[in-house]
Amino acid sequence: MRITVECHGASQRWCGAELVNLDLGEAATVADALGRLAERYPELALRRDTVAVAIGDDIVAVTHELSDGERIALIPPVSGG
Repeated sequence: MRITVECHGASQRWCGAELVNLDLGEAATVADALGRLAERYPELALRRDTVAVAIGDDIVAVTHELSDGERIALIPPVSGG
């Protein structure tokens, strides 16, 4: 299956792109997608556990099963004051 990853905020810098296409096996989960991204992008690998993943308007768990053609968004932690 192929999915598209939208990189927002700092994750865009970590991955070096706004959009990343990933080829995953059947019955892949968000955790599988994050694992593949971590293999490709060492900067993301260091922060993988702090990134939220959204599909549409919903934050999803790492156990969420993905569908072919799905689009997920990486949302890094935000700080401010």
